[in-house]
Amino acid sequence: MDIFTNPANNTYVTGITNFFLMPTDSGGIPAVAVSKKASGYINSAYTFLTILIFMTGWDLILAITMAFWHTSGEHSQTPLAALWDSGESMSATMLLGSYCKRVTLGNPREGSMKWKSTDLTWGLPFVFIALVMTLGNAAAGVVVPPQLAMGNVVPPAKDVIFYPDVAHLNRTDDGRAGIAILESLKAPSALLALVTIEVSEATVRKRVHIESGINGDSANVDYDYNVTGVDMGLQNDPKLKLMVKGSCRTDDTWLLNSTDQGDTYRLFGGNDTFEVKYQPEVGLPPMVNFQINRNTGGGSNVSYAMIANTGGLYSYTSGQDPWYATDRAGANGSAAFRVRRKRPALSCWEAKTWHLNGKDVDGSNLATLPGLKLPPLWKDTVFPFEFGDPRVVSVGNAAGLFALKSASYAVAPSFILDAGASGIRDDFERLVLASWVSSRNVLRDTTTYKPLEGMKNVAKGPGGSVEAASAKFVLPSGDVVTLSVRVLISVPAILLFLFIVQQSLSRVLPHSESGLNASSSAENNNDKKLGG
Repeated sequence: MDIFTNPANNTYVTGITNFFLMPTDSGGIPAVAVSKKASGYINSAYTFLTILIFMTGWDLILAITMAFWHTSGEHSQTPLAALWDSGESMSATMLLGSYCKRVTLGNPREGSMKWKSTDLTWGLPFVFIALVMTLGNAAAGVVVPPQLAMGNVVPPAKDVIFYPDVAHLNRTDDGRAGIAILESLKAPSALLALVTIEVSEATVRKRVHIESGINGDSANVDYDYNVTGVDMGLQNDPKLKLMVKGSCRTDDTWLLNSTDQGDTYRLFGGNDTFEVKYQPEVGLPPMVNFQINRNTGGGSNVSYAMIANTGGLYSYTSGQDPWYATDRAGANGSAAFRVRRKRPALSCWEAKTWHLNGKDVDGSNLATLPGLKLPPLWKDTVFPFEFGDPRVVSVGNAAGLFALKSASYAVAPSFILDAGASGIRDDFERLVLASWVSSRNVLRDTTTYKPLEGMKNVAKGPGGSVEAASAKFVLPSGDVVTLSVRVLISVPAILLFLFIVQQSLSRVLPHSESGLNASSSAENNNDKKLGG
């Protein structure tokens, strides 16, 4: 089970003339998207057209038979006339089946109709053909709808696409005001990714591989996942793949000092320090802080740290987890237990690789990938920023107070923990799973951002509108049905072709029918003379 919010009607385009490519693992399939109501009518119409194809095909088979059947005495014309009068394949199946049975059992005459045993050689193939046409006719209503309706995706309306000027906002010389704006802009999508995990964790876990272990105050987590162009909804690059691999370990050597006021950490072996308060302000849930090592010399292999701000929080239950280990709180505590000081930090790294058509490039060199068709907006601006930092960090920062799973158990206003049910492994795995969901939604999010007034939209070109190439992706929506253009065209085309062929043979058929009727009458007269 997956979860998504159906986009508003004005954020996408539908209609039988609005062609687009539906991303699949084998490539883009030409498609159109229509409303659910319209798809019902179209499915019914195409089911009827398919039935007409089988009916016309059977008439064509009869027409060819009548046009080129030899009217000599070698073959009996009576069963052929009966076959023509049968009208449709089911009656013909029953008639010919009965005929072949009588011939096989040695009783080729019934009533006034004479059957020649030599006609068994054409009777059996006709039974098979008539049966196939009958079954095909019956299956038409079952086969066509699944082939016609391929899914529930729709292309966006290009002018709803918004992407902020990240180069201007993502800086520190403004007191991090721009970064705060970016995080608030992305907060709804980050929270949606976390909610998705809560309701469809089992589904997402099939796409994300996580191995973790805890031993006392030590913990380790290794993870990897792939996000494909199909996942992201790319129309022109469905086979593009982002391969992510990372690992985290608790590192006690980073803890520089611990007092009753808080813990101080020195990260990445440098000189910069980071401090968390031992007793956070009342009314705040457990939080986690992210720090990225910017001194790694470039490339997609990025080191980052996670420091939990849980020390000093109260809990109803005792805990032994590295981030939630507790002691007795004492007589003045709000609850029976309290999280200890000196919580270990997580030392992590993450590397990314882009893959397309057998070629790999480092995550920071997407633009050099051979065969890439991404428009400049995605290739040069959106993807380099969105996937430059570890997605775990981006989602965690945007989610803010709700980043840790343990916050789900800490109820306002006091936010007292359930330390026994909380753990560093659950917190981190939830963020990794949400990272996959968030990565998948990178393009979809550009249609849902709520920008502040006056914010620059870098998706707009020089003419003041978004280029059509930038809208070459799809949105999921339960309000639409995606139809195959190939089926939409092929069904009426096949029917038209069969109809034209049938009409072309109609000039030959009357002569054959006359010969058939005359020969059949002669046979009947001979039968009467023999019988008299």
